[in-house]
Amino acid sequence: MKIHIFYSHYNIAGTDYKNRPQWFDYEKCFINLLETIKDNDNIKLNIVMDGKIEDNWIKKYKKLYNVYEFKGGSMEIITKAVYKIIKEYQCDSNDLIYILENDYLHVEGWVEKVLDMFQTFDGLHYVSLYDHGDKYWHLNYDDLVSKIFVSNTHHWRTMMSTCGSYIVSKKIFLEDYQDHITVVGDHNKWLYLNETKGRFLLTAVPGLSTHCMEAFLSPTINWAQINELKTI
Repeated sequence: MKIHIFYSHYNIAGTDYKNRPQWFDYEKCFINLLETIKDNDNIKLNIVMDGKIEDNWIKKYKKLYNVYEFKGGSMEIITKAVYKIIKEYQCDSNDLIYILENDYLHVEGWVEKVLDMFQTFDGLHYVSLYDHGDKYWHLNYDDLVSKIFVSNTHHWRTMMSTCGSYIVSKKIFLEDYQDHITVVGDHNKWLYLNETKGRFLLTAVPGLSTHCMEAFLSPTINWAQINELKTI
């Protein structure tokens, strides 16, 4: 079983730092990803670039990934382009697809813990590495109930929805492809998949990644410190 990462990226606007932690940096997020997958034969990294690689800082690392370039211009177009590429991508049906946005940090060891989870439990649908910070303080989730799963190396909880970064087998992705490109809104999509197809989503506890938004970081982890760790 391998993990095929599809990392969506674009030329970052200078104003794209609203509601970000003070330490946030797109390139450091990418370097962090490279560090956590380095020398791992179970990973294949693909960059889906809205624009030209040569016009972006990410070109410095181009020996480390495969690249797909296209002209988009909006998050909706980018997302659909990523899904279409994955649909046509050749890999084993049991291999894992990691759809990853460009504003996430990861902890060391996430690869092994994901593979352990999928090898421990049969029939998993969707997995997110992000432990949503708002689920612990937002009033909308006062009555939230989750079932806890334990693999050999980590805890996981059921969750009703996540963002646009998640892991799924190629088989399940193809079965749900039409839903991914037609249902509008992340939250709505996850609810729809659960209600119509019985799909369930598991998220890591504590988080193995975080979405880098100031009020929504995965709790209990010093992400500022991880952001400053060793670089490629």
